[in-house]
Amino acid sequence: MGRPDLTAVRTAEILDAFEHCVARFGLHGSSLERVAERAGMKRSVVRHYMGNRDDMIVALAERVAAECHAQLTAYVASVPEQRRVDQLLAFFFPNTQADTTDSLMAVESLIAAAEDYPRVQELMTGYVEEMVNMTTEQLRLAHPNAIKAQCWTVAYGVVGVCFNHASLAPLALPTKYLKAARASARALIDTLSS
Repeated sequence: MGRPDLTAVRTAEILDAFEHCVARFGLHGSSLERVAERAGMKRSVVRHYMGNRDDMIVALAERVAAECHAQLTAYVASVPEQRRVDQLLAFFFPNTQADTTDSLMAVESLIAAAEDYPRVQELMTGYVEEMVNMTTEQLRLAHPNAIKAQCWTVAYGVVGVCFNHASLAPLALPTKYLKAARASARALIDTLSS
């Protein structure tokens, strides 16, 4: 019997280490040496499983997009008919923030680097579009008389408030900022009722 294929395990470990490094040092400061050290591997092992740094950047963007898709799919499958807007706000602005600082910083770094990496730009654009489209659909279901274009505009505003609030997570701001972000999103959504 041959040795087990460790590609999936090693790739996940390397991407975890890369995400951590990107959060701490940015994309440009996340060298293969730093990633290898964080992953507890030799640089040659990192290159074997991931290729070069550009390949790792694309792989991280692919993972972020896949994780976003999985979260949105799970959310949509679990949304009850009643209180749809409340559930949407709880999804985007949870009372207890999961420890996602590394993920948030990685997303921001990927978005900032998108112009240098066409595939990353495609993936991050898809990431944003999927969030806005899901939100638009949820708003249309909650406000069936609203115009679709208006729902899209409000959805984009809600996602923008979410991104802005999430980008401030490393500051560990007081709860009033979460409440304000949620109230801002609610005010946008309430325009669909008028």
